[in-house]
Amino acid sequence: MAKSITIVDIAREAGVSISTVSRVLTGNAKVSEKKKRAIQELIQKYDFRPNLLARGLITSATHLIGILAADIRNPYYASLFTACEQSANDFGYNMLLCNSFSDRVQEFALLDSLARQRVDAVILLGGAVDSLTTDTEYAEKVRQLSARIPVVITGALADAGCVQVNIDAEQAMALVMQHIAQQPAFQKIAFAGGSHDVIFTAALRAHWKRMLSERGLRYYPELDVTNPHYNENGGYAAMNEILQHGKPDVVIAINDFTAVGVMQALREHGLRIPDDIALVSFDDTYLATAVQPQLTSVGYNYMQFGNALVSAAVQLINGIAFPAETLIQPRLIARGSTEKR
Repeated sequence: MAKSITIVDIAREAGVSISTVSRVLTGNAKVSEKKKRAIQELIQKYDFRPNLLARGLITSATHLIGILAADIRNPYYASLFTACEQSANDFGYNMLLCNSFSDRVQEFALLDSLARQRVDAVILLGGAVDSLTTDTEYAEKVRQLSARIPVVITGALADAGCVQVNIDAEQAMALVMQHIAQQPAFQKIAFAGGSHDVIFTAALRAHWKRMLSERGLRYYPELDVTNPHYNENGGYAAMNEILQHGKPDVVIAINDFTAVGVMQALREHGLRIPDDIALVSFDDTYLATAVQPQLTSVGYNYMQFGNALVSAAVQLINGIAFPAETLIQPRLIARGSTEKR
């Protein structure tokens, strides 16, 4: 039996992206005449007939992808949404942004709103999908939605039929610990901020404790301080609590937003970064270079991250299988907050 031709095959033989083929098929965006002719010739050659699941090719399609973000005020979500929007435009789609402010009731309402607006796919960034314990009612809500349209998430949601695109948490912490190991004076390590109930945070902490043990470093439970607020207020509170138990050599902040609060608390205690205490964080948002000293931070190549999320959504819209989980590889950018003189 002959292999069924897919949009991927057409794109590969034409030497163009899947999004370019999609734009020719839907006629919703400009494509150069040369590329358009090459694609149309291949469509005729193979008598290519897109699967009816290719919702972008049927009249009921909206060419809208809905994004439900936990809190767009957080630079991490702002950076990721911007990357998703740029990628969606390349694929000929528009984005519809909804902000839940991590409110469970609001998330339910916004999912209903996106369904009513007949988006072609939904991308969930944070919120309930970040919870370490699956919210069964929410999972069922998402499962019902994913039975009709593709749902792509960061995080996890058991039995909800979603494709996942996540950061490699183990590699992210390994980069931090490798960087810290370059300074033998860094022996007493604190962890500031984040909630034990959030999947990525819990994974980072678990890897951190294991790596401390592997490197023969002591774990100080009093220097491991959580806070549910992933912002400067959470970082400020967490750092003040840590300082009640002594002065660590280096602080790992759960994100750049939290690190800003950590820096404020250290300044108020007359402590200098990095001379008295070094600081490293996660996300590598614009905040990392907006503060002084600039933050050493682990980032995720937001354009790659956003493109992975949108590519998953678009391929699923077009009836093309996509891996159940994709891991984004992090990278550490060393800056002044860890440079001991």
